Amino acid sequence: MSQNLREKAEKLAHLPYTVEVALDETTRGQVVYLARTIELEGCMGQGETIEEAIEDLRLARIDYIQSLLEDGVTVPFPAPLTTTTGAAGSSIVTLSNRHKVRGSPSRLYEASMITS
Repeated sequence: MSQNLREKAEKLAHLPYTVEVALDETTRGQVVYLARTIELEGCMGQGETIEEAIEDLRLARIDYIQSLLEDGVTVPFPAPLTTTTGAAGSSIVTLSNRHKVRGSPSRLYEASMITS
């Protein structure tokens, strides 16, 4: 049954969830990108580049959703794309993973960067 839940989690994780990526700094002053899935509270990833942060988040999202399924908790569906604004001095990138309805499972990433 665990394998079935894993497969279901992998399928659900590919839904067009909203991803927010923010630039941050470690306590040692190293630049790091933090990525989170807006609809899945606490589901986060990080990396030295935006791509690494999103890949880490993709893997974390599968584990997160599998945990919800194992606990019998309803998995939130993706929300409609909205506009994100940041506070002065911040940089935020919001990505929406939009799948094609027909044809190949290729993805189009729409990005919006807000800087001040």
